[in-house]
Amino acid sequence: MATEDASYQEPYPLYNTTFTLHRLAPLYIGHSGPLTNASLLAHARRFRDLLAGDVLRGVRVGLGSDEDVLARVGALQTVTWRVLVDEEFWDGDVGDETQMEVVGQGRGIHVVVSYEKARYAAFLLRGREERDIEEGFQRFPLLLTRMPGALRDTFTGFLASTFDTRVSALALGRGYLTSALESYITNCLVGEDGEAVELAESSQALRKILKDVQVVIGFDLPSVNQSLKTIDILIAREDLPRLVQSGKRIARNGGEENPQPFTDALTSYVHTHLALDMRHESVKILKIACGSFVLGAEGKAKLTEPSISDGGDVQRRATGMLVEKLIELAKGGKMSTGIDG
Repeated sequence: MATEDASYQEPYPLYNTTFTLHRLAPLYIGHSGPLTNASLLAHARRFRDLLAGDVLRGVRVGLGSDEDVLARVGALQTVTWRVLVDEEFWDGDVGDETQMEVVGQGRGIHVVVSYEKARYAAFLLRGREERDIEEGFQRFPLLLTRMPGALRDTFTGFLASTFDTRVSALALGRGYLTSALESYITNCLVGEDGEAVELAESSQALRKILKDVQVVIGFDLPSVNQSLKTIDILIAREDLPRLVQSGKRIARNGGEENPQPFTDALTSYVHTHLALDMRHESVKILKIACGSFVLGAEGKAKLTEPSISDGGDVQRRATGMLVEKLIELAKGGKMSTGIDG
C-alpha cells in the first residue's frame, strides 16, 4: 500500500470547487455571545439528527426517493460545523472540534456533510470588516453551497428555522461578470506598494495567473427561433496582455471616464470581426472562465488554488478581493451595469 506524502496539505477549502451562490440574511443568535466551535458543534449534532431521518414539523426529511442523488451515496457518516480560519492560518487540519475559536476571528462557518461515497460542503462568509455581533445578530452575507437540491433545501430550511434567517439565490446581474474580471486584472497589475507594475512584468503576470480566458455569450431573443444558443470566445494567454493594452488605447483615444480595457477591446474586436454588438440589451455574458476563477451568471463560482510557481501571492490577493466583491454584492451593494444584460 502506498504511503501518504507527509508534505501534502489539503488546499484551502474555498478552492477548486464549484459553488452555488446565495444571499443570507443576518443570523439571530440572541445575546449568548458570538458563535464558536463549541456552539457550532451543537448545531452540527442537531443538523445530523435531522439528516438521519428525524421528523421536522411532521415531515420526514431523510433520504429521498431512489431517484434522489442522496439515495446513492451510502449512509450518512459525519456532519461538522466549524469556524473557517483565514487562509494564512490554514494548515490543512480541521483540528480539535472543541477548540474555542470564535467565528468573528475567521472568515465564517464551514459546514461539511460526509456520506460513504460523497462529501458536501457549505460556507457562510463574512466580510473582513463585519462586526461580530449587532443587537443579537451575526452577519454572514454570502452563502456558498455544494450540495444536491434535496440536501441544500434541508440545510437552508435548517438555517431559517434555527437562526430566523432568510436564504435567497444570488445571480450575477448586468455587468457583474465583466466588472469582476476587470477588477481582477487590475489587482494582478498592482504591486505590493500599490503602484502599477511595468509592462513586461504585467504581461507575464496576466499570462501566468489568468492563463486562457473564456467568455460565453448568450442571447435574449424570445420571439425568434434560437438555433444559435451561445457563442464561446477563447482568448489565448499569449493574446491576453495585447488585448488589455488595446483596450487601454481605446479608452485613452475615446476619453472614457470608466474604462474597462478587456471589455472594451473584446467588444471592439467582436463588432469588427463578427458584426455583433455586445452592448446590445439582448446580448448577455453568461460565463467568464480563466485560470484563476469561473463565474456564471446563474449564480455559480469556482476559485482556483493559487500556484506558488505562477505568481501565487498576487493571485491569492486578487482572489481575496474577488471574494470580498461577492460578499459586498450579497450584502446588497450596488451592482454595476454593463454589456451582459
